[in-house]
Formats: sequence, C-alpha cells, structure tokens
Amino acid sequence: MANIGLDSKKIDYYFNGVYTEKDTSYIDNVFCDDSKEQELKGILSRQFDQLSQEDELENKNLDQILYRIHYEINTRLSEKSASTFDNIIKWTLRIAGVLILPVLILFSLQIFKEPRLARETSTEINAPAWSRVHFSLPDGTTGWLNSNSSIKYKGNFVSDRHIDLRGEAFFDVFKDKKRPFVVNTNEVNVTVLGTKFNIASYDNEKSVEVVLEEGKLVFRDKELKKSYTMSPNDLVIYDKSHKDFLTEVVQPQKYLSWTEGKLVFRNDPLDVIARRLERWYNIDVEVNVPLSEDLRLRATFIDESLDEVLGLLGRSLPIKYKIEEQRLDRSDTFIKKKVIITPKYEKL
Repeated sequence: MANIGLDSKKIDYYFNGVYTEKDTSYIDNVFCDDSKEQELKGILSRQFDQLSQEDELENKNLDQILYRIHYEINTRLSEKSASTFDNIIKWTLRIAGVLILPVLILFSLQIFKEPRLARETSTEINAPAWSRVHFSLPDGTTGWLNSNSSIKYKGNFVSDRHIDLRGEAFFDVFKDKKRPFVVNTNEVNVTVLGTKFNIASYDNEKSVEVVLEEGKLVFRDKELKKSYTMSPNDLVIYDKSHKDFLTEVVQPQKYLSWTEGKLVFRNDPLDVIARRLERWYNIDVEVNVPLSEDLRLRATFIDESLDEVLGLLGRSLPIKYKIEEQRLDRSDTFIKKKVIITPKYEKL
C-alpha cells in the first residue's frame, strides 16, 4: 500500500492560524507518525527559516528550553487550546529546531493518557543535612535547596504552580502571567510572576525571612490579614509568635551566598551568626552573651570547617566557646553537636 504524503497546505494553514479542530487532530497525528519524519523535516525547515527571519534566535540554556517546551505542550493539552499549540510550535521552531518537537509531543501525549489520579500525585525534592541541591521544575523555574530543606508540588503543576516549602530555598521563577507562582510555608506564602528570591522557613526557628533579588512579589501571612508587596533588595522578617513582620532594605547577595557555597556575614549580630551556623553545619548553638554587648562580625567563609570558623569568632570578638560533641541520649536518640558561646571575660 502506497504511503500517503503529508498535506502541506493543512500544515501551512495551521502555522498561519487558519485551522479547525479537525486540523488540530491531524497535526497531532502527523507529529507522532515516524513514517512522516522526512517530509515533516522539509516542511518545518521552511517554517523555521521564515520564523527565524521574523524573530532573532536567543541564546538559551538547553535544559531551560526542554522544560519550557514540555510545560507549554502540557498546558495546551490540559486546556485543549488550539491557539496555544500554534504558539508552541512557532516558539519551539525559533529556539529548539525542528527535530526535537515530535519526540516531545509524543511524550506529552502519553503523559496525558495516564489516569487523572497519577497526574495529581506529588513530587518531593529533599536536601539532606550538609548538602545543597539544585533543582529544575516542570515550568522552567530553577533554584537551590539548602541543608535540611524540601519542596513539594503536585502533578498538575502546569496549571497550578504551587510549592510547599520546609526550610530554605532560592527560586529563579519562570514568568507566566496567567499562572502565578506561589510558595507556601506553615506560616506565610509569597506570590510571584517571574522573579528571583530567597525564603528561609525552618520549623525550629522563630522567624521566616524572605529576600527579593529581582522582580516583585507579594508577601502574605497564612491568615491573609496582612500583605506586603516587595521590591528588589527588600527583606521581610516574619515573627511566628507575634504573627507580624518588619521590612528593611538589604544587600541580597549576603542572603543568597549559600547557593555558591559561601557563608557571608556583613555586620551581623551574634544571634544571627548563631542561627546561620546552625543551618550551615547542622548543629545547635547556645548564646549566653548579654544582648547589650551588641557583638557583630563582618567576614566571608568558603569551605572552612566549623573549628576554623569558631576560631576566627574567638579572635575577632570577645567571646569563648565550648563544643559538646554529638552523642546518644538515654532513649538512644542522637543529640546534635552543640556549641555554647559565652563572654571571654566575666564582668566583676
């Protein structure tokens, strides 16, 4: 039986935005038919040349391109929107070429044939103690998870960009005006369209910190009684016990330096130093120095051990420290290593 050729006019009409639902079905079938590959390459190469003249190609990271294409195709299929698919093909041809699209369409079609329950399962990413984990989400958003942190999102992420966070994470959010990106913690949530920000929300800490590097975001407490629209360089500190927050303008890099493996202090008081040492080295720090001392430190550490950092603290500030090593308690539970900080000279 002779192989029937492609209907190039239908494909041309489709690219020009003139099509019916029947034409959309035809396009889906064509891109999933291996026997049509050579003909399809010729037609799409011509479309690629035309689109390249209209829109200069951008230099993009391949991983980001793949996530973006997958996200757009899934969105089109979930909403059954033919017009969105038209934009997907044009966008894909401009930045990824014609060879990758058939595979991605087939992959996406197979995903959406799965049971609804499977699509709504959750995905969790964890960063164990002493680690930093880089992640990429289905919409093209990327970021880092700090030690003892996790994020969780549902399988319908293409239409509902909600993340549950425990611990600390940095997000570089892909912009999508139709689908805001929301990060939820136990106490607060932040809503963004496209931005770079850091949020620290550890269960065992008294506050939540949000620092904005680029873009804008809306900070809210869980009860939605108060909100604040943040601008670049803004820091929001939310007090869990009082359910209130304060804001200040800061240098964001100090709060983002952990993503580069750096521990940075910029005139920080001793209580802040202690809290960040706890996160960094997975230890407990007890500070028995009066607040009236107002001891502060300016330093940058890269790959230094805990002993080296504490040694510098002891030389730079009028303090001394004692280390209680990790041990088992009576119930055979491990107790973290603990650092106890006291004044170097006791007042008479």
